[in-house]
Amino acid sequence: MLVRATQVNKYFGGNLVFDNLDFEIKKGDKIALIGENGSGKSTLFKILAGKQPPDSGTVVVPRGTTIDYLEQEPHAKPGESVMDLVMGADPKIVSLHKRVQELEAQMGDPDVYSDPDLFQNVLDEYGLVQEQFEQAGGYDYEAKIRSVLRGIGFTEERLTQPASRLSGGEKKLIGLARLLVKEPDLLLLDEPDNHLDLKAKEWLEQYILNHDGAVATISHDRYFLDRFINHIFELEDGKIYEYHCNYSGFREAKQRRLEKEAQLYAMQKRELKELEKTARRLKLWASLNLKFAGRAQSKKRQLNVRKAELENAPKPILNRNTVELEFGQEERSGKMALRLKNVSMTYGERQLYAPFDLSIQYGERIGLAGPNGSGKTSLFKIILGEETPTTGTVQLGARVKVGYYSQEQETLDLKQTPVDYIRAIKPMVDEQAVALLKGRLLLDYDECFTPMGNLSGGQKSRLQLVGLGLKGINFLLLDEPTNNLDIPSMIVLEDALLDFEGTILVISHDRYFLDQIVDKIVAIENGQVKEYPGSFTDFYERTAGKVDLGTLSLPAQRA
Repeated sequence: MLVRATQVNKYFGGNLVFDNLDFEIKKGDKIALIGENGSGKSTLFKILAGKQPPDSGTVVVPRGTTIDYLEQEPHAKPGESVMDLVMGADPKIVSLHKRVQELEAQMGDPDVYSDPDLFQNVLDEYGLVQEQFEQAGGYDYEAKIRSVLRGIGFTEERLTQPASRLSGGEKKLIGLARLLVKEPDLLLLDEPDNHLDLKAKEWLEQYILNHDGAVATISHDRYFLDRFINHIFELEDGKIYEYHCNYSGFREAKQRRLEKEAQLYAMQKRELKELEKTARRLKLWASLNLKFAGRAQSKKRQLNVRKAELENAPKPILNRNTVELEFGQEERSGKMALRLKNVSMTYGERQLYAPFDLSIQYGERIGLAGPNGSGKTSLFKIILGEETPTTGTVQLGARVKVGYYSQEQETLDLKQTPVDYIRAIKPMVDEQAVALLKGRLLLDYDECFTPMGNLSGGQKSRLQLVGLGLKGINFLLLDEPTNNLDIPSMIVLEDALLDFEGTILVISHDRYFLDQIVDKIVAIENGQVKEYPGSFTDFYERTAGKVDLGTLSLPAQRA
């Protein structure tokens, strides 16, 4: 047992987040913590990591158990390189290495080696420190760091780059690398796959599978969860529900649990009605014959207890309120939706892609794949006319109406309110806009009139998608539409896209999502644009080891 939580409660702003949570984490557990945005997943991780106390209850961690939590970007010192920053993840190894170097320098000092007693003292300490350094894994430490950094997408050349020049996403990756090289007993990973391309995700999956200790992760990538998870912890309505399966098994197991709870609840209500009938009958008999009075009082107390138990028990909810999305086209486009002819793109001396042709027919569903920086978003901007290709032509088909979802949310004016945004797309009065936003996005009244910049990332993403649905478009360009969405919202998006009869071109690192939606992959491979019919899994199985979707360097298998 690595962690035992007992009767853990947590309040936030006067609201109960957790209600008497009980669970254990054992060595070898590979756990996914899932739940809607705002359900308290990150808060629970902070409690397990000792960064926040519970308001009541206990979290027991046996002495000597190490827990590390991926939470924030590491702070780089001036002049510190990427390699230096990750090396600092284990201060003990760094300190021992520094002492080894100091003692080696002393042994080369004439004042030391000319004094036999002093030299022997230095030599003795050197042997001791060297042994401690070896036991701590110091001699393998640098190689391990290089393997991890290559695995998550850093080239050898970038390891000497100043860490201060890294983007926010890259610093998050460095935080992940620092955590992985320490190999604690329990890894707590909060969205570790964000900013990782497909190859790096595969590397991380393999790393977690090989990790001797336990891993608990928060992730919205269902394919990622299916690969290595053997436990699901779901946070819902302040409770935690445990399932011994991966994500695909979880959906079926949860439905079975809810149906069983609904049946039990219905049975308890029937039993309560029978108890009420018995209590009424005994009360009537007691009014006629006092010998029934004691039994009537006893049955009444029993009835009150059962009523209280049923009232306090959470009522099973088989169908929860979810966001609503619908992409309805005003009219279909011509047979040809998009044609790119001899298109190439060059920035300075770097050729993003060599000249290529691409035709997309009405109704096709295409995933655009390639490593980070390969030019996927740039290709979208070329199609939208926001960038001009170096060579070639871009032709939209007849009656094509394009709708663009931007992962950076730049299509939203963050000073606008959601009501203003909806009314600018489709004329309606405030009351109609509020009803739409409350019904489809589950926003409360105040959120409908707050600047969009104050909304959460998930709310902005869903608002942008609802806006697209109101425009009557027939060609969707979607750039990472599942980013910021919780899993229930992803399922709603998938259902809406499957019902959409128009054309879809989508960029996504969500392999589960791609398998649900697309029937062709267009891959950017080392500047070449190639087409592969079939789902993402079909494409990946046919091209594994051939198509460069990022850097992959798997750690050695453990014995």
